[in-house]
Amino acid sequence: MREEQIITFTSGLWGFSQFHRYVLIERPQELPFLWLLSVDNPDLALVVMDPAELVADYQVQVSDAVLKDLAAETLDDLRVLVTLTIPPGRAQDATANLRAPLLLNLNAARGKQVVLENQAYSQAHPLFPR
Repeated sequence: MREEQIITFTSGLWGFSQFHRYVLIERPQELPFLWLLSVDNPDLALVVMDPAELVADYQVQVSDAVLKDLAAETLDDLRVLVTLTIPPGRAQDATANLRAPLLLNLNAARGKQVVLENQAYSQAHPLFPR
């Protein structure tokens, strides 16, 4: 891992506020799933994905302050990902947190988790609807 690959989440992530540095790992054979690995805690790895894979018209609206925090001019400068929860032994029950996406400015190596005001997005959107 190279230093420029490390993405800093100044505020940390929900449930992991003490860890601030992560690396995004993409393996072609695992797409659309990616890994967000903690540099500070080798036991912490989150499965993430592009929310557009689940909701075609997924939209994020953030304040200018959030864009400034991420050294971004527009949302187009950011990569949007959502975290997944996969219950042990029950992959069919996996869910995505569409309500609190991760915004990454890969060029500036900054990230932030935000809570969307759009009530239509769930914190437990099923990956595999029944």
